[in-house]
Amino acid sequence: MPPARPAPDAGPSFGPEGADPTLAAVCAGDQGEISGLLARIAGRELRDNDAELYGRWLFECLLAPVWRRLLAAPAVHAARGVELALRWPADDTALAGLVWEAMHDGEAPLAGHPRALVAVTRVVPTATPAPATIRRVPRVLFVAGSALDDAVIRPGAMFMGLMRAFEAEGLCVSRAMTNATLADLGEVCARFEPDVVHLVAHGDVDEHRAVLRVCDPGEPDGFRFVDGETLALALRGPAGMPVAVILSACGSARPGGQDADDPGDGPAGNPDAPPDAARAAGRSLAAELAVRGVPIVVAMSGEVSEQASRLFTRRFVRAVQQGASVVDAAAAGRRAALLHGDPPSRYLDWAMPTLVLAENVPPDLRVVDPAPLLGLRQAAESLGLRQAPVFIGHDRVLAATDALAAPAAEARPGFVAAVARDSMSGLGGSRLLREVGLRLLRTGHLPLLIGPFGAGAAPSDLRAVVSQVLEKAIMIAEVLGIDPPPLTVLDADPDSRLAGTVSPEALRGVGAEARFDLLYDAVAEFTAGTAPLPGPGLRHRLARDLGALADAAGAAGEPFGAATRVVVLGDEVHRWVGGLRPLLAMIRRDGLGGPDRPIPVVVTASLVEQEGVFLKDFRDGQAGQPGFVFPELAPMSPASAILGYQWVLLHPWHPSYPFVYTAARNASRARIEKTLGRLQGKPTAVGERLYFVAAILADYEAFVAADDEAAMRAYEEQVR
Repeated sequence: MPPARPAPDAGPSFGPEGADPTLAAVCAGDQGEISGLLARIAGRELRDNDAELYGRWLFECLLAPVWRRLLAAPAVHAARGVELALRWPADDTALAGLVWEAMHDGEAPLAGHPRALVAVTRVVPTATPAPATIRRVPRVLFVAGSALDDAVIRPGAMFMGLMRAFEAEGLCVSRAMTNATLADLGEVCARFEPDVVHLVAHGDVDEHRAVLRVCDPGEPDGFRFVDGETLALALRGPAGMPVAVILSACGSARPGGQDADDPGDGPAGNPDAPPDAARAAGRSLAAELAVRGVPIVVAMSGEVSEQASRLFTRRFVRAVQQGASVVDAAAAGRRAALLHGDPPSRYLDWAMPTLVLAENVPPDLRVVDPAPLLGLRQAAESLGLRQAPVFIGHDRVLAATDALAAPAAEARPGFVAAVARDSMSGLGGSRLLREVGLRLLRTGHLPLLIGPFGAGAAPSDLRAVVSQVLEKAIMIAEVLGIDPPPLTVLDADPDSRLAGTVSPEALRGVGAEARFDLLYDAVAEFTAGTAPLPGPGLRHRLARDLGALADAAGAAGEPFGAATRVVVLGDEVHRWVGGLRPLLAMIRRDGLGGPDRPIPVVVTASLVEQEGVFLKDFRDGQAGQPGFVFPELAPMSPASAILGYQWVLLHPWHPSYPFVYTAARNASRARIEKTLGRLQGKPTAVGERLYFVAAILADYEAFVAADDEAAMRAYEEQVR
């Protein structure tokens, strides 16, 4: 797509030749026809062909005189695409209140035009500087102003589920918060410094200002309204504003005061209103954020269905992941929603997602450079940390493990045990540890995943536990291409004959492949030893070796650095018969390390199976002590489970389950929740059982099934 931003060079025509009477009337400025059309658009009570009529009217008023010359321009023809950058004063709410993304030239909507990929961008005149392309793992903050099962923000919650594809692909570090207050948002932005903030909330108009509704327990109704100025203050972190803000809030791209009864001033609304009446209503939230320093804002001009949200977002996310410019990505997302969504003559959902850019943002800006992230994703796959489908549940456990990287020692746990009161069956503990490891790797730490083990293979003594840690430490060094740990721990083994062959001095000058062969051989010898091991001395040597591994990673550059630490992850440690007790004996306030170099340990376990009773005693003895956290491993709450299952169903992840399932427009929410509730909140129900239930809901027309991957392939073929 060319960077040029063409503008029309003539005034509006007054309806195409031979147009139907209604189109001719609105193009001629008939106030009754225009007001009626705008009221139906705003109220989502469209008649047949209203969407096309609205798009034709906007097109005739803006582009008709120059459209043919525009398509024939050499740059547009060569690129098969063009950006239509719409620029007006930030306070001009009359123009901002119209859905220009819906323009239709009589042949097709411009968003899905067969002759060119057309991007419609709202450019806000402001001094906000353009951001640099992110060349590290981007940080994404998901924020919900109320519970995610709230019916009004449900489409936004689905949007959030789709955006988590970034995380599932290993292409971002995310944090999530629900029922967030303004103070919560400001605190997290200051601490986490997100590159992208995705905010899901009720959009509203309060005293002619565009506002969002956020949680506030101190208010009588439990919430408060915040405008763009207040929101911008909370978003600004120590390094400035986020690169992009996504507002999954209906009407967040629409100026305050723009509603069905008062669409604005001039010919688009009340003809008797004074010329500056709409300007007094206030900017849209999106424009306000752009003026106050956010370079890129994706917002909604009106209500968006789950289907349109899904199709727009799937293509938008994929395009950004592949390194497309933000303008191209938004255009591709809109076209996908248009071509494979509801009939464009009847619905405008596909036109509602709106891209707002500060004027200094170049149209070819890539938000993310994917190249530096591919190596990290490959490393995660080699270490067994990536696993489909999208992860759901266990938010409390993840919050505890996210705190492992806290800068303040008093807030940083050294031992996190996710424990089940009964059996762990169906709770997804092994998948949880993989997710923890993936999150740690993306944030610049070194996860050593110990397990899962088959029958009889779990560590049975201290030697087996240490050898597993050493083997995983060597493996992660090999995968990341960094110096391996020195393995001074082998010096504590009276049986070791190979310890001297793997000292740093002995390995100096040895090629990488041979060096790792020697290390693995030495650990295998250590594993086979039988002599007693000195516990305290062994712990000290192990901490020193793992600290050296963290230093080697820190010197390698992004995402690693001075704060990088090793984290040991133990799967179902109640099954480590003979190995659990010596592990617990080595655990301190800072895990296996010390205050200057913590080595946290995260485990999952049942408190009643096999040696779980020893962990239970350990928990009872350490409960409430700084550095020790014991979150419960339990089924998801009904609300989290119902939303989480639907998030999984948004992402085709296995050849056996090629379909995407989403709620039908007028489906009974109660029926969907009751049916999904039969899965009992078990995270491991995301396979055959979940898709069996989804197929039944589709049979009864509560769910709609679609093959999004086939649709995306068809889309890519069509626009190639």
